Parts: sequence; C-alpha cells; structure tokens
Amino acid sequence: ERTSALLGLDVPEERQHAILRALDFEVDGATVTVPTWRARDVTREIDVIEEVARFVLDEVPFTLPARRDAIGRLPRLLQLRREVEDILVGCGLSEAYTPSLVADDPDAAAIRLKNPLSGDQAVLRTTLLPSLLAAAERNRDVGNDGVALFEIARVYLPTGADLPDEGWRVTGVVEGDFVDAKGVLDTLFEALHVELAVERGEHPLLHPGKTGRLGQGWLGEIHPAFGRGWAAFELDLAALEAAVPERILYRDVLSFPSVLQDLAFVVDEDASAAEILATIRSAGGDLLRDASVFDEYRGPQVGDGKRSLAFRLAFGSAERTLTDEDVAPVRATIADALGKQFGAVLRA
Repeated sequence: ERTSALLGLDVPEERQHAILRALDFEVDGATVTVPTWRARDVTREIDVIEEVARFVLDEVPFTLPARRDAIGRLPRLLQLRREVEDILVGCGLSEAYTPSLVADDPDAAAIRLKNPLSGDQAVLRTTLLPSLLAAAERNRDVGNDGVALFEIARVYLPTGADLPDEGWRVTGVVEGDFVDAKGVLDTLFEALHVELAVERGEHPLLHPGKTGRLGQGWLGEIHPAFGRGWAAFELDLAALEAAVPERILYRDVLSFPSVLQDLAFVVDEDASAAEILATIRSAGGDLLRDASVFDEYRGPQVGDGKRSLAFRLAFGSAERTLTDEDVAPVRATIADALGKQFGAVLRA
C-alpha cells in the first residue's frame, strides 16, 4: 500500500514481489530481506520502494498538483523586472551578467571587503556601469559591431551600518551617443506609460556636457577617459515601479484631428525644461492632448543667461474638431502661467 501511495500508481502486490525477487531480494509475506551486496544502499523502507519504482516509472501518469486554495501572483517589482527585460530585448539589447564584486568603485564610501579573495573582487559595487562597460569593451575588442548590453542586478549602497542598502538597478550600455541611449529610454518609458523628463546632470563616469538626470536615474555619454563611443543609462527599479501607473485609462485619440501649434519661450538658463513642461500640461487643461520639447536655442537674439525652448503642443477634443479660436484662450493661459512662474516670454 505504501508503494502505491507514494508512486501515485496502483502496483499489484504480486508484481512488487516479482520485481524484488528478480533483484535477489527475499520476500516472505510482509518481510523483505536485502541481499548482502545491497546492504549499504538499501537500509530503509523508501529504499525498497525505490527498487520497485525503477521498473514502473514509465507508467506513472502525468498529473498537475491540485491547487484548490492556492492563489499565486508575482510581486509587482518582479513583474516590472520581467517587463523591462522584454522591452530592452525588443530594443536590440542583450542581457549580461557581471560580478557584484569589483576592484574599485566611483563611490569612495563603497563597502570594501576585509578579506577579499583577490584585488579584483574587493569592493561591493554601488553602480552596474563599470562592469557592464568592461563587458561591452571586450565584445568590441573581439570584433563585434553594434554592441548593446543591459543588466538587471543589485547594487550595494553604504549606510554606515554593518549591512548595505541593496536595491535593484537596470543599466544599459549601447555603442553610440546620447541620442541612442535616450532612444532606448524613450521606448522603455512609453511602453510603461511613464513620462520621461530629462534635465542636465552630472555623473563621475559620464561626459560633463552630455549627461542627463531623471527622477529614476541618469543617462549620457561615457566620459572619454573611461571609454569612447559609448552611451549608457542606469535606473533605480524601485523608483521606476513607483512611477508606473497602476491603471491605464483609455483616451479617444482618433475621432477628431488634433490642432498642432509650436510655441517658443525665452527663459532663464537654469529654468528646468521638465518643470516648464509640467506647468504647460497643468495650464492646458483637458484640451491639451500632448506637449513635448523639440528645440533649444542660445544666442544674441535671446541674450546672455537666457535660452529659448520650443514646445510642440497638440490640442484636441473628443466631441469636435477644434478651431484656432477655441485654442487661443488655452494658449494665452499657458503663456500667462509660464510668465508668472518662470518669467517666460513668448517669442513665437
């Protein structure tokens, strides 16, 4: 009975006895005597059952376990990780795995092991970029073209205590420039229904004039001192998860055409384009369907310490096609809001 219960298959008693006797086991009723040359590996009831099971495994039916009360779901962060992987692969990047222990780290406070196995594995990394960049360089050195890699792994941020703060990051390195890295992020953020807002930033491994900062991380071109012809990005997955909306609401975008208008504003050099764009969206109300930055100008026409930012605005209604007279009050509201908050002056 025990054999049949464990195997999930009804094996008649006579057949069990026949199998054991064929293996030189002695069977006398409920007593089984193990041959002397098997005394070391057949010492328990389950060992005897295994001897029978070896001859009937092909007859065991394929069944799924009963899950009457089990309800399983992946954690939201793990769902996001898998979705990010699929999107980046769709963008042409290949996934890489690099060691968490490195020789050095851009963060001087990075945790250093007291007794490392080697000098190359002495520090817990606080960023994935150096390891991934090294992997990309090796690929290019052996003749691979169009190298594009990404990695999703933990970083280990020092906290001042015994244990670091372990967070998940996604990092990408592509052969190209700032626009190539931003193109990947444009696709990623659009697929996740998150707005990509990039501002000027700084990073010790990136080109000082070609670095962008966003709420979830950074992107830019690799500094020539560390590698030439590469662009990269690194995002904190927890911050990205917080930005992903829980529900995606449908909006009609096809019934009536949009009214497109380009507006250029002169603002202070340090005015944030992302904050200006947020103000435009807020002031535009329900008629403003989309807004984006498409041009930046500096020169004598706007004066020192100033720059001109051009925005492309799309106005639309779900009820009818808008006219310029419908859009004019909204445009005036936007210009007034930017003037009050940023001192912006409408150029055109």
